[in-house]
Amino acid sequence: MSNDLLFRVGMFGTIFSLIAFLLAFHKNRYRMICGILFLLFLSFCYFTSFWFSITRGYNSVFFGLMSLLLIVLLFLGFAFFLLTLLYSGIFMVFKEGLKFQNIVALLLMVYLIAAPLILQYATDNMSNSLLVHIINVVMLVMIYLIAAAIIYVTSGILVVSTPQITPVDYIIVLGCGLINGDQITPLLKGRVDKGIALYNKDPENTVLIFSGGKGKDETVSEAYAMKQYALSKGIPEDHILMEDKSTNTKENMQFSYELIRKQGKNKPKMAFSTNRFHQFRAGVYAYQNGMNIRGVGSTTKLYFAINASVREYIALFARDWKKHLIVISSLIALYTVTAGFRFGIM
Repeated sequence: MSNDLLFRVGMFGTIFSLIAFLLAFHKNRYRMICGILFLLFLSFCYFTSFWFSITRGYNSVFFGLMSLLLIVLLFLGFAFFLLTLLYSGIFMVFKEGLKFQNIVALLLMVYLIAAPLILQYATDNMSNSLLVHIINVVMLVMIYLIAAAIIYVTSGILVVSTPQITPVDYIIVLGCGLINGDQITPLLKGRVDKGIALYNKDPENTVLIFSGGKGKDETVSEAYAMKQYALSKGIPEDHILMEDKSTNTKENMQFSYELIRKQGKNKPKMAFSTNRFHQFRAGVYAYQNGMNIRGVGSTTKLYFAINASVREYIALFARDWKKHLIVISSLIALYTVTAGFRFGIM
């Protein structure tokens, strides 16, 4: 295939992937396919520029140096990512206590460092073809998990980078637990404040819906505690609705949407308020319930956001575990065939 033809193929791929991404993102931005298409677009842009430099006689040495710089930046970015995981893990334990949910980032850091070293050492020191094949399969699964995480991060960044369109008719504020049984946490306060800020853009025509039930260690529902805080901020009571039966994000969206439909408004414009690290997964559940909705996210402390983002990825991965199992099984089968694995037959 000639360089000129490769350049044309690259241009077609760039344009096609960009159009596909824009259409998918416009239809529903809370999908992993948006992250996949955006990364595909960036990849086509890079390789097309490379073939353009060759076919048009530009200095390929300069492009090579730029490619080397990109590799170095990716390596440094990975190293920085490991440091942020370490930072998050230490501060989470120091601030929140030694609990499993608080060391998720630390566990991921250890996994990303130790797993490749152990697998490579095992491969170099084993002669049994079956064991080597098993190790390579484990490495393949690890690469898939990392690729899925990159897609998740990209999809999340795309979501939080796009502003909420106003005005809206209803703003759903998602609950996340109370302290002392009846007081909102700083994390929840950020969600409520973000919802109020959006409400204040059109206070005459907007209703706040506080969504969250009563936990085992709580004396009131999260919805009630949020309502009391909003009232103290001057929000009129007749502009507040409570959804106090939900126990998780999926039910937050489902029960809040049922409450909105009972109001009888034709094609209501909706938004939800949560934390940025939770914005993508919340949107996934919203669209799963048939809601055409956009979200806003409040900021949180970096050490908490990193650990929470890892947990969000795990939750989304677990939600679609059957799909991931099919893909992983297909990759393993393909690898086995292409590697010419014989399993003792020959």
